[in-house]
Amino acid sequence: MSRRVGVATGEAVGKDAEARQTNPLAPGRDPRWLVPALALFTIATTVKLGIRPVSDPDAWWHLKTGAYVLSHWRFNGPDPWVPFSSRPFVLTQWLPEVVAQQGYSLFGLPAVAWLRCAALLALISALVWAARQAADAVPAIMASLAGLIGTGGSLSERPQLISFVLLAITVGAWWKTAGDLRPRWWLAPLTFLWACSHGLWGIGVLIGVAVVAGLALDRRLDRRTAVRLLAVPALSVAAAALTPVGPRLLLTPFEVSSNAAQFVQEWQPTNVHDLFAAVTLAMIALALLPWIRGTSARPWWQIALAGTAVVCTLAMFRTIPLGSIIATPLLAAALQEQRRHPATPPTRRGTSVWIGLVAAAAIVAVPIAGAVAQRPSDWPEGLRPQLAAIPARTVVLNDFAAGGWLLWAEPQLTPVIDLRSEIYSMDYIRAYRRTEEVRAGWQKFLGRTKPTYALLKAKAPLAAALQEQLRWTTVGKDADYVLLKAP
Repeated sequence: MSRRVGVATGEAVGKDAEARQTNPLAPGRDPRWLVPALALFTIATTVKLGIRPVSDPDAWWHLKTGAYVLSHWRFNGPDPWVPFSSRPFVLTQWLPEVVAQQGYSLFGLPAVAWLRCAALLALISALVWAARQAADAVPAIMASLAGLIGTGGSLSERPQLISFVLLAITVGAWWKTAGDLRPRWWLAPLTFLWACSHGLWGIGVLIGVAVVAGLALDRRLDRRTAVRLLAVPALSVAAAALTPVGPRLLLTPFEVSSNAAQFVQEWQPTNVHDLFAAVTLAMIALALLPWIRGTSARPWWQIALAGTAVVCTLAMFRTIPLGSIIATPLLAAALQEQRRHPATPPTRRGTSVWIGLVAAAAIVAVPIAGAVAQRPSDWPEGLRPQLAAIPARTVVLNDFAAGGWLLWAEPQLTPVIDLRSEIYSMDYIRAYRRTEEVRAGWQKFLGRTKPTYALLKAKAPLAAALQEQLRWTTVGKDADYVLLKAP
């Protein structure tokens, strides 16, 4: 009897050793140094991505909006800055705007850069937490790093970073619910916080509905459990309607997209050659490869998540990061299958070590942000003296992307347009685009807005037309911009 046991044990050990030699993700293969090394590399990469000068065109009007909320505590109404707007300005992102403005008022632009880095550290932590619901530490960190790369086209100093963090938490929460069928009621107050921060909160509700539908297809739900689980996304919608903006918040994503989809690149369909879309689709393909090959079946709730990730990735550039985040635990689960043993739950020690590393990285980022982010990047700071000398309320014909910077840098001036496309009529935006491209009838827009100065890209067709056809003169040049004055 003992001999048979010994032979069986020897055969098992031999097979296990063979598996470890052929499969680096097999059980027992991880050296002790691998998890710390992966964690340090991932956190260092995140800090590298997060610490740089403030440059995003939207960052400036977000700061201005934060200051407006702090001084007026109003969340919708006529736009207070641009008289050419014709639609209400609804403040759907006011909470991170207030935080960023408070940081800026205390420490300047380095605080904004540091907040971006802190948000990225929160994002990678949330991705790892979500992936750990499906996999051990090594595959979870690997999948999370891939997920971070997939979001790389949108990692700027904007409130949408909060959406990415909260989406990762929501995906992880529903993954846990798929395992134990327990509703996570705390997702409703989380959605309230999300709805105060960014307009993508609805994707969290969609994730909940998709998972519940998949569980129903898997025949794992009775009627009572299904109702309890569906109550979570229902309460989340109700929570969003209770923000300071009110029930109107529920319709704002549609109002914004109706204008932005035609004129703003990130709202347009995803380019098939986009690197970040390719990374995300590769993550999804790898996650579903065992199911496609027929070697391992996928439950319907995971297929529902994969389908949601594909739709988000292909819908528009703006939603590629959503697809990448949703795909992260799916990829982690597929990698875990290659290890041929169930995932081990996170330990308190491992969680504490990760939190300690992230806190240390955030502290190290403080002096780095102070050194590299004192001044904006790629904006005409050298023209500030000339702009400051222009009489107050002067209308400036501005480059589309520079409108927010002009509102923030020289609030006494009036730009003709900015990136908040939802507050302008379609007719007005078309007229601006016609002028920007110097198409037939382009001068009518000048008669409509009556600008006496122009802040444009130096090589823009409109800058050349103003100088050559209307004899506007150059006041100054800086950072690829030119400031022109009407005769």
